[in-house]
Amino acid sequence: MQENMVVVSRCVDYQDTNIKTAVKNIFDLMGSITSFVSPGNTVVIKPNMLLGKKPEDVVTTHPNVIRYIIKELKKVDCNIVLGDSPGGPFTEGRLKSIYKKTGFYDLAEEENIELNYNTGYTKVSFTDGLLVKSFQICDFIREADLVINMSKLKTHSFMRYTGSVKNLFGTIPGMKKAEYHLRMSEAENFALMLVDLARFISPQLNIMDAVVGMEGAGPSAGDKRKFNYLMASPSCFALDVAGAYLFNVKPTDIPTINQAAQKGLIGNFAELDIQGDRIIPAKNTKIPEIDHSDTRNIKGLPPFLANIVNKLLKPRPVFDEEKCVQCGVCADNCPTEAIELTDYPVVDLNGCIRCYCCQELCSYQAVKIKKPLLGKLFF
Repeated sequence: MQENMVVVSRCVDYQDTNIKTAVKNIFDLMGSITSFVSPGNTVVIKPNMLLGKKPEDVVTTHPNVIRYIIKELKKVDCNIVLGDSPGGPFTEGRLKSIYKKTGFYDLAEEENIELNYNTGYTKVSFTDGLLVKSFQICDFIREADLVINMSKLKTHSFMRYTGSVKNLFGTIPGMKKAEYHLRMSEAENFALMLVDLARFISPQLNIMDAVVGMEGAGPSAGDKRKFNYLMASPSCFALDVAGAYLFNVKPTDIPTINQAAQKGLIGNFAELDIQGDRIIPAKNTKIPEIDHSDTRNIKGLPPFLANIVNKLLKPRPVFDEEKCVQCGVCADNCPTEAIELTDYPVVDLNGCIRCYCCQELCSYQAVKIKKPLLGKLFF
């Protein structure tokens, strides 16, 4: 099967008939599920399960898309496990809470499949890594015969876009994610780490829920946007190029795609083998910009002055006191421990690395990214 093949099926909503037809179209073009799965295999369906949000909030992969992938898998005598490691503590109780809120708990009961509650993880070597030579990987992922990577088409305040490659960050256990943000605080290095992780996990089947996605302040606080597609590919990199095209953004302006392209892992959209329906790019999409505003890189500016000016120019997280419930999730998950809980969260901008995990993991949309006007003019 061609690595640059992307199968596309129009799908206007999440109604059973439309999802069933779209999934059938995908496997008619990609080949039977038996091309990917053998009897006796343990298959992990890895959705985007970022937060405990309802399906209509478009933060997570819609359960009805997963349902019809499960129905395909049931044609093979395999063991099906649905699971992810969302941000925050990786505990059985928290997993159960998120499964229930996302609709995955009811889905698993209705389809009689297993939900993952194994919170173990193991350090594994990856000598072929371009940047990262080892990863902490969830055991339920590591022990699977096949991982089906089921992403959601969304924007991302740090990476601009979260699709198939970024979805695999959920194979790293909960709080361990903060260590990767801390070690690779620059967007380019973080993206290359994600590329290495995708190469290590190497999912053979990647499916993107692009029926209704998110634009603007993604991946959890953005605006709903209808795209009306399901897409699939044997390559998470090729699928992301198609997703970027659907978002109407130059693929190499997405850090993960740019890094993959530089390493020869993927070409441009013209080199993809698009099967099925034509992709019609959305118009006037709202895509976050990557923050490159660092005065410390400007020649001739003394370091002490650069640090002062930098704080005035760089984007920063700002907390909405009316929405904030003082739950402490932002402080608990800050990689640099730069957030202090007083009456409301306060950010030490000297320690903030602008990963925006605080915004990503806030269930109440209480964190906004403020870009100072002076910074916009300067850069």
